[in-house]
Amino acid sequence: MLNSLLRDLRFGWRMLAKSPAFAAVAVATLALGIGANTAIFSVVYATMLRPLPYRQPDRLVMVWENNRLHSRPHNVVSPANFLVWRGENSVFDQMAGFQEQPANLTGAGEPERIAVEYATSNLFSLLGANPAMGRAFTAEEGIQGRDQVAILSYGLWQRRFGGDPRAIGKTIRLNGNPLTIVGVMPRGFQFFIKSSSLTGEAPDVWAPLAFAADDRLPHGRWMKAVARLKPGVTFGAAQEQMNRMAASLAQKFPDFDTGWGVNLAPIREELTGAVRPALLVLFAAVGLVLLIACANVASLMLARGASRGREMAVRTALGAGRGRLLRQLLTESMVVSLAGGALGVELAYAGTRGLVALAPKGLLDLTSIHLNGLVLGFTAGLSILTGILFGLAPALGGSRVHPQDALKEGGRGTSPGRTSQRVRSVLVVVEVALALVLVAGAGLLIRSLELLEEVNPGFQPGNLLTAKLLLPQSKYGNDAGRVAFFGQLLGRVRAMPGVRSASGDAFVPFTTIAAGTDFTIVGRPAPPPGNKWITDVHVVFSDYFQTMGMPLVRGREFDAAEQTAERHVVIINEALARRYFANENPLGRQLVIDMKDENPPSTIVGVVDNVRQLGLDEAPHPTVYWPYPELPYLAMTLVVRTGGDPTGAAPALRAQVASLDPDLPVAGVQTMDDWLGDSLARARFAAALLGLFALIALALAAVGVYSVMAYAVSERTHEIGIRMALGAERADVLRLVLARGAGLALAGVAAGLAGGLAVTRSLESLLYGVQPTDSATFASGAALLVAVALAACYLPARRATRTDPVAALRNE
Repeated sequence: MLNSLLRDLRFGWRMLAKSPAFAAVAVATLALGIGANTAIFSVVYATMLRPLPYRQPDRLVMVWENNRLHSRPHNVVSPANFLVWRGENSVFDQMAGFQEQPANLTGAGEPERIAVEYATSNLFSLLGANPAMGRAFTAEEGIQGRDQVAILSYGLWQRRFGGDPRAIGKTIRLNGNPLTIVGVMPRGFQFFIKSSSLTGEAPDVWAPLAFAADDRLPHGRWMKAVARLKPGVTFGAAQEQMNRMAASLAQKFPDFDTGWGVNLAPIREELTGAVRPALLVLFAAVGLVLLIACANVASLMLARGASRGREMAVRTALGAGRGRLLRQLLTESMVVSLAGGALGVELAYAGTRGLVALAPKGLLDLTSIHLNGLVLGFTAGLSILTGILFGLAPALGGSRVHPQDALKEGGRGTSPGRTSQRVRSVLVVVEVALALVLVAGAGLLIRSLELLEEVNPGFQPGNLLTAKLLLPQSKYGNDAGRVAFFGQLLGRVRAMPGVRSASGDAFVPFTTIAAGTDFTIVGRPAPPPGNKWITDVHVVFSDYFQTMGMPLVRGREFDAAEQTAERHVVIINEALARRYFANENPLGRQLVIDMKDENPPSTIVGVVDNVRQLGLDEAPHPTVYWPYPELPYLAMTLVVRTGGDPTGAAPALRAQVASLDPDLPVAGVQTMDDWLGDSLARARFAAALLGLFALIALALAAVGVYSVMAYAVSERTHEIGIRMALGAERADVLRLVLARGAGLALAGVAAGLAGGLAVTRSLESLLYGVQPTDSATFASGAALLVAVALAACYLPARRATRTDPVAALRNE
């Protein structure tokens, strides 16, 4: 059996060598499809399939609180509720709480702003993740006063300590507080829920999260929770118990917990949720590309099989059975597909490097994307499956031979049967239909991106520079010191050459999520429990709205006195004014904003235009703006408007900060245009890749139509010669061929429209301002496919018009 297979393989190679043009086209076509699938699969595997670096990750769930009465997601947890859940549940082995925060790292090299994950001391034991060096936290280190320890990420250990094992036991300072290094996590370890992170970056340091006494009181939601299901406990059973606990808490604390529920989510969904829809769409797209490639090669092999009719007839006459012929033809298909797979691996390697280079910052874990053994195994399996897929129909047709009929043709060769012609026509229709699905999908994403780029963010991003600062509590422990520092710094920055204005905000749009809280309106009844009014809260310096280019709709900005001391004034945005003051003038009205220990009423002095906080596709939220002295945050982001390129102001800005406090790192130095670009990067990435795959599909469909029409013209040379001998004009012949191609294209377009209208609904979560069934996009895609098909038909049609009737009839 093995010897017979080897003979078939050698014979297959020889037959391909005799047809180098066919072999080159077939192998290159399959390499495109297989290479694209391999490259995207490597990303899908690394992102969604690769085993997570935790013990039994399928038992891990995120535990969120959510408010069913508000449309905005609340991916946060109250510390008080977390402590109740942890102590009273019976479905989890363990629960851990955590939250990322920015921090200034000093004590080992230059000052650096990093992300720190403060976590309960059992986080690593819950995850089943052990430090590569040193140890994890102990239970005692989860108590206030004993929590001055830290565990480093592998990257920070390498960056700050050069991989020195003696780093264990050394001291670093976070925001001026000394922490003793007790461990280093393994290379590649990460536990980071980006969607609700204040930093947007994976943590470099883990420190214990120690609860204070007032954390047991029901107020504030700012942390996250992860839990491990007990053996035998199902996801549904855990959700039911958490629902009961949420209902119990709502009865016990109606003002705080009414309307709030608990939602469990598998850990992998939380880690990959942001990128999962786009990757699945891209994986489906490359699957369609491969199907088009298979249809293309199958069509070529059917044409080639027709020319080998006499060969098959002779082999049958010499005793070869149909099974033997079928095996030989399938072996030849496998040779083509394996060659295409081998070349596809090379294309996938280049494609994967291209994906890594082009992927938006923070979208993918780029260090884990590579062609490993499993990905190569996928490629091998895909190559074999592809060989069977495109080779089966030609093999079945080629092995069905009647020797007497074939040999009677003598030297004239054999003509393909009607069945073979119909199969090739069907394959072309399928190619066009699949190409239309891809073209329509790419068109929807591109149209969505165009609409998104036209959205007004609510401010003027040009010539605007940002810089993030975090004052250490140990050094700036009182409000007056913070107000004085930022006042002095802004004075210096405003005096820098080329600077037109400068200000700052705790939550500058597109740089971070904003703080949110509930509020009431003085003189109106408070909303019932569970239906509180919610607003974003920004804390800004003077000239903020002018610097950002945010139009003032009515009223005034903050005056000089309001920038030096609390005067209990507030500016609101139009979204809040329209929702809560639709039929009255909001100026002079007072709000009680629940953000501080004491919350005296704040008088509304102005209304500004709406700003989109995190993305252009996000509707503006009701928002209030306080002057900085009202709530002096430690973390602020400066915004600097310049007369020219804002990046030129970055060195001077850093120098001004260093002159006031040399231990204060400056982070997030980036233009606002870049921040906006980052927010659009995911949409651009998906549109660009799907557009590329659509172009490949168009090219393959054009090749398929061309090959079918070229072969049809060669087979109908005798007929065309007779037509021209009987007086047919060249225009008549041209119309005859083009009509045949147009018919196939229109049939494919009809099938593609039906399939595309159903398939493109899966793009809905990726679209903005356009429906997945947008008629204009589908009409444009259909017109493009028909035009490409007619262009592909033109060369065979023109060749047909040059047929010499005498020569055609003599040859026949």
